[in-house]
Amino acid sequence: MVFSNIETAAHTWLADEWPEHLQFRTALGIPMDGEDILNHMVVPRTDQGLLSWAYVGTNHSATDRSRTLRLMYKNPPLYKNNPPHVIYPVGVRVQGFVDTCNLRPLGNWKRGSPPSSALQCIVLSGGAGLDHQFSQYKAAISEIITYIYRCLNVHRPTSEVQERSTIFAARRVFTKINARNCHLPSALGAGDDPTNDSASVETNWKVLDKVNVGMFVPDDVDPTDGAFVSMDPFHLRSGDFVDVCLGFDIVSRGSRGGRTVQVHLTIDHILLLSAAEKATVVGPGPEVVEDVLGLRF
Repeated sequence: MVFSNIETAAHTWLADEWPEHLQFRTALGIPMDGEDILNHMVVPRTDQGLLSWAYVGTNHSATDRSRTLRLMYKNPPLYKNNPPHVIYPVGVRVQGFVDTCNLRPLGNWKRGSPPSSALQCIVLSGGAGLDHQFSQYKAAISEIITYIYRCLNVHRPTSEVQERSTIFAARRVFTKINARNCHLPSALGAGDDPTNDSASVETNWKVLDKVNVGMFVPDDVDPTDGAFVSMDPFHLRSGDFVDVCLGFDIVSRGSRGGRTVQVHLTIDHILLLSAAEKATVVGPGPEVVEDVLGLRF
């Protein structure tokens, strides 16, 4: 996936606005001063900029008819191994503190409930005294969502991103089985489903991929640089400082009353940058997220 980073109004990286011990610009690969910055690397903060940055188009490989629309880069990077017609969905990186998360292999799903509603989720906050930095992330995400609705010529409903003090993102646990993916094995490993509950739905639904979670291991010489290694999401805790790449799930459904559109924030990956005990600034108490979890996702 291709990622974009958010700037401030003064054209500095938001990742540099955090306290010094929470700045991981080098580790995250955000361009340094003087380096070439390609069009896709920066989230524009103007209508004209958004128009030249991304568009809403059709993903012809989508298996869910209500999810054929995607926000895609207009000028993505050209990789040697990919043909020119490959499309790249937009991904936006944000940093923040974990308020709550449910990244268990089966998320919030329980045997007997609809697999289509099973979600894994994470709720991010700005931490105590750092609301200014975090509010800029929320503003940029809100601008992108508004742009999506405008592209579709649909009135935007009340925004969760604007109203909440946190950012909520989720991903679907199960994939509906069809002719294209029926041969793919389940991604569940040993211990992921101890009671084998997923077997009750495996004829029609399967877990085909897991959430990507990594942790930052600093370099001995330069603590601002280092490497990311894979980690089990079980170890993420409230107060951890993380980098999350957000995607945009556009759900469009037709009805007798017309078409309804919803835009949800999805999780592409999560990187643990600093554990709660080292971050020293922890997020506020968790908000109630049942209303969001109840959405028809």
